[in-house]
Amino acid sequence: MSGERSPFDRRDEFDDLDDLEIIEPAAAKPLEDDPDFAELQADLEAATAAPLAVAGDDAFDELENLLAEVKASAAETKAVKDARARAKSRYGNTPEDLARIKAWELAREWKSVANCALFKRFECVCGFHATVFSGLLLEQTHRYLRLSNRWTAQDAAVADLPNKTAIAKVKVPVCQRCAISKGWELNTELEWNLNA
Repeated sequence: MSGERSPFDRRDEFDDLDDLEIIEPAAAKPLEDDPDFAELQADLEAATAAPLAVAGDDAFDELENLLAEVKASAAETKAVKDARARAKSRYGNTPEDLARIKAWELAREWKSVANCALFKRFECVCGFHATVFSGLLLEQTHRYLRLSNRWTAQDAAVADLPNKTAIAKVKVPVCQRCAISKGWELNTELEWNLNA
């Protein structure tokens, strides 16, 4: 490699700078005489003569509405975060906080899927069973975590959702049918009000 030249070595081409011919630029014409300049200037004047977007234009109104929605959503999210922080404090949540959290979750995190009537089936070891209505639930799936479901208690069914039935089985050692044979008579029972 000591005697060979690199193909990128071009030093010899610039050794003799005396042979270079210097070209002087032509005299510049005034811009006003150039027809392209006149056309560009006319376009610029036409563009600046049109009014810019002001309140009342559709595009401007859409942006204003979008900005208002984003600000409202951010304020609502902050209120829910504050409510959740209060829940962790020793004072707990107020009913307003609970309603705010529930409304926010329903709108953004959970999607209602079905009404669910929950029944409890008490199955005795003797083979007899009794089924009792336990409550009405709303089945929901998480909007982003598709495998996450939850069931929340409801006072009434949502009209536009399908209805499902769920049965929770509970094993019991004694039922009303075999209680007498095991020594308990139901006619001498005490009445306890558990719904109070």
